Amino acid sequence: MNENKLRPAIELIAGVQSCPEPGLALLTMGKRDVSHDLDLPQPIWRANVGDLLTSVIPDHWVITQLNDQHAYLKYNALSPNNEHPEMGQVVGFGISHPCTTFDKWRWMPIVDDDYQVIEAIGLHF
Repeated sequence: MNENKLRPAIELIAGVQSCPEPGLALLTMGKRDVSHDLDLPQPIWRANVGDLLTSVIPDHWVITQLNDQHAYLKYNALSPNNEHPEMGQVVGFGISHPCTTFDKWRWMPIVDDDYQVIEAIGLHF
């Protein structure tokens, strides 16, 4: 990540649960998990389970909708296959309004730069 750019104060991670049709992936994050009052979550990185490094998100990936349990990720189905989301991948998201995410959780893991959990904090919002 470019150190000169703003970085999200909080990241949420969701899994690609289903790719029901070309151009659409359903992720394991919804309104019960993340704020959605200002903007929808923005994908900022992706990784396959077991990867030690994250990969860049293609520019055409965008969350277009949330329901209670899922995020709808739209992508260009005509893009190269290596730019398509795959079931089982994990995707990291930046959010525009952390405060209204805090009220959805009782605790939150704190991770280091390698995403290793180093602490857990209770949330009382």
